[in-house]
Amino acid sequence: MTTSSDFEPESPEFSTWTDLDKAVKSNGGVLRVAMWALRDIDGYGRLGVRVLTNIHAKLADIGVGHLPSDLPNNQNQSVVLYKVGSEAGAVVAAVRNGSSTGDAESALRRLNTSDAVQAEKAKDAKLADLADKVDELEKVLASMRAIFTEE
Repeated sequence: MTTSSDFEPESPEFSTWTDLDKAVKSNGGVLRVAMWALRDIDGYGRLGVRVLTNIHAKLADIGVGHLPSDLPNNQNQSVVLYKVGSEAGAVVAAVRNGSSTGDAESALRRLNTSDAVQAEKAKDAKLADLADKVDELEKVLASMRAIFTEE
């Protein structure tokens, strides 16, 4: 099912497949682009079956995979490109193939232990601490109110 977030009217443009490969690499091995940007690299017209097959082959030639696995024929629909040998590629392969390889396990472990995940866990722990301190302060405040209302 296609949603509005699947469409990318604005997208980076590329002159060559090598330029596209460099862009994917410089964006952490993952890049979202519109189908028209891929179509325009070789100057294709409509995104018919043969054009989609050629785009898929060109992406494979530069070691880039894509999601969804079937390239869409709508020029404004976006696709996520990723380097096949990357961590993202290992995760995609594991999900697609039901793989239980060491590479898949390693990629998923690195994903779960990345700096961003650890920072989020630390932030959650700090928020929990703050919530506990707020609860303590509310109890102290309630006690103080009780003392002042007695007098």
